[in-house]
Amino acid sequence: MGVQCPRCGSQSVRRSSRVGAFERLISVLYVYPFRCQRCTFRFRRLNWGHRYPNSKGDRRDYERVVVRLPARLTAGAESAEAETTDLSISGCAVRTSARFPPGTDVRVIIELGGGRTVDVAEAVVRAAHEGRVSLQFVYVAADDQRRLIEYINAVALPIDVGRPGRSTPFPLEVVLVAVAGLLVIFLILSMVTRVGTPLR
Repeated sequence: MGVQCPRCGSQSVRRSSRVGAFERLISVLYVYPFRCQRCTFRFRRLNWGHRYPNSKGDRRDYERVVVRLPARLTAGAESAEAETTDLSISGCAVRTSARFPPGTDVRVIIELGGGRTVDVAEAVVRAAHEGRVSLQFVYVAADDQRRLIEYINAVALPIDVGRPGRSTPFPLEVVLVAVAGLLVIFLILSMVTRVGTPLR
């Protein structure tokens, strides 16, 4: 079944990494965490019968989309021109001739076109290799975050054309209580069956 965001109704959602023992436990019952790519809402949803591979290589909550946008990186007194090659709500990758070692705190200004920019006040270099630098956003002001989300929604994400009206999902607590209730009923029936069996 398709997973739909309970907040905005979008079907542009991505399975999120499980956090803590509780989310690992309920994933046995096909209840997984998801992240909406449009409104950033994180939620849990029952997706019965569907198993997700345990990918150790990609733990991102947000899809990165291919772009070609001018950018400028600033770290202390050093500043360099760059080209953004992929972009998400939580980070990006750029190509630049400057060297920024992993762990470097940088400011990133990305030009979206039409005079619009996104100013990422704080980002950290996660990886750097052969002129490619991967950045994770740490702090983005509310207005810049809104412009970034609007850009990704308008340009990168598919429009949910003809999606069904928002359905009311079963709350997680209801699912867990129902499963627990079925287990209790099964145990009671098993005990009654044993008690009622005549001795030979």
